[in-house]
Amino acid sequence: MCDMRFFTDTEFNDRIRRVRAAIQDAGWDACIITNPENIYYLTGLSHQGYFAYTSLILPLDGSPTLIMREMEKMIVRDMVVPTVKFFPYSDGIDPLPPPRDRDEDLTLIGERQGSSLSGLRPSSMSLGVSVQANDEEPMDYANPAKVTCQALTDLGLSAARVAFEKNSSFLPYRVAEEFTAGMPQVHWDDAGDVVNDCRILQSPAELECTRRAAGISDAMVMSAIAMAGEGVPTRTVAAQVYATMIQRGGTYPAFVPLIRSTRTLDHEHGTWDDDVLTPADLLFLEMSGCYWRYHAPVGRLIHIGTPSKGAERATRACIEAEESVVGTIRPGVTANEVYQAWKRTIDRFGFDYYHRHHCGYLVGIGFPPSWSGSGVPRSLRNGSDLVLQQGMVFHLLSWLMRTGEGDAFVSDTVVVTETGCEILTNTPRELTVR
Repeated sequence: MCDMRFFTDTEFNDRIRRVRAAIQDAGWDACIITNPENIYYLTGLSHQGYFAYTSLILPLDGSPTLIMREMEKMIVRDMVVPTVKFFPYSDGIDPLPPPRDRDEDLTLIGERQGSSLSGLRPSSMSLGVSVQANDEEPMDYANPAKVTCQALTDLGLSAARVAFEKNSSFLPYRVAEEFTAGMPQVHWDDAGDVVNDCRILQSPAELECTRRAAGISDAMVMSAIAMAGEGVPTRTVAAQVYATMIQRGGTYPAFVPLIRSTRTLDHEHGTWDDDVLTPADLLFLEMSGCYWRYHAPVGRLIHIGTPSKGAERATRACIEAEESVVGTIRPGVTANEVYQAWKRTIDRFGFDYYHRHHCGYLVGIGFPPSWSGSGVPRSLRNGSDLVLQQGMVFHLLSWLMRTGEGDAFVSDTVVVTETGCEILTNTPRELTVR
C-alpha cells in the first residue's frame, strides 16, 4: 500500500463536518454527490475513472460511502481517506463466484515469508474473489443504480430525505432515473450548490497547492511566449507548454492549454491546430498549471512580427482595468462592484461601448473538462450579488477583443486576503511582440 494523499485526515474530517452541517441546514438526511471536484474535496479520489458512474453518499450519520467500479479498489485504497466506505459495482458482469480462500488473496496481504513469487501478484479477480460476501442475498451488482439503492438501504436511508446533484454532468440520467424510482419512499431533492458553496473558500493547505499551480502556470505561458514567432507552428508552441508543465511538477490540467492564432481567435474554447504563425498574427494564450487538482490560470495576447493597430492603448487599458479590479477586491464587496471597477476603467480609455459578461470567475479544484469546477463558472459579473470572502480564488480576465480600435488580453489568478487581494501569477503584462 502507498499513501497518495496530499491533505491530512484532519483536513478531510473538517470538510466533511462543514458539508454535513450544510446538509442538515437544508433539511436533508444525506446527499448523493457526483461532481468529481466535490468527491475529490471530500475523499481525495483523484483519477481519470470518473467517466464511469461514481458517487459519494454523505449521510448525516454513518460512514461516507463511495460507489464506483470494483476495478478501482486499489486507487481507493491508496488515495481515499480510510473513514470512507467503498461500495463497488462489478462493471457489467455478474458477481464472481465465491472465493476459493479469501485469506489467500495475495493482493490483500504482504509478501509471505519464504514466498518464491516475483513480479506482479495475482489479483483478487483472477483468484475468484466476488464483490459480494458469501452470506449476502444475490443482487445485480452489475447495475450501479441498484448498488446505489442497496447502499442507501444499508445506511438506513430507505425513507429519508436525500438530495442529489441534479446539475452534475457526471450523473447519467438513466442511473438517476433508476435509483430514484427504485427508492419510492425516499423524499428526493436537488442538492444544488450545497457542496460547491462549502469549498469556495480555500484553506491554507489548499492555497499552498494553488500557489504551486500559479508558478507552473507562469512557467507554461512564458515558455509559450519564448517559443512563439514567425514561421512557428502552433503545435510546436503547445509541445513546449506541455514539456514545461510536466518538468515543473504539474499534472494534467482540467482544461487543455488554449493556444490560438488569428484564424481561430473566435473559437472560444478551441486550441492549437495545423496553423503556422505569420507576420501580424495574434497568438492567444490561456492556460493553467495543475497541482493536486488545484488550478491558477493565466492568459496573455502575443503579437507576431508587429503589433496590431491600437494594441498599445488596448493593452494599457486592460492592465489598468485589472489593477482597478485588484484594488477593489476585498472581503465584503460584491462581484458587481468588482465588475463595475473593471468597466469604469475600460470606459475611461474610450471603450465605453464595449461590454463583457464578466471580468473573472472562481477557480480551484478542477477535473476535465473545466478548471472552474462543475457547471457554468461563478463570476464577477454585472449585477451579481455574490459577496467576496477571504480565501476565494478568482481567475481575473481583462479583455478587449474585436473592438476595431485595438486588441488585448490579460488574465491572472488572485486570492482574496484578509484586507484585500494578492496576485498569484506574475507573467509580464506589457505589450509583447515576438
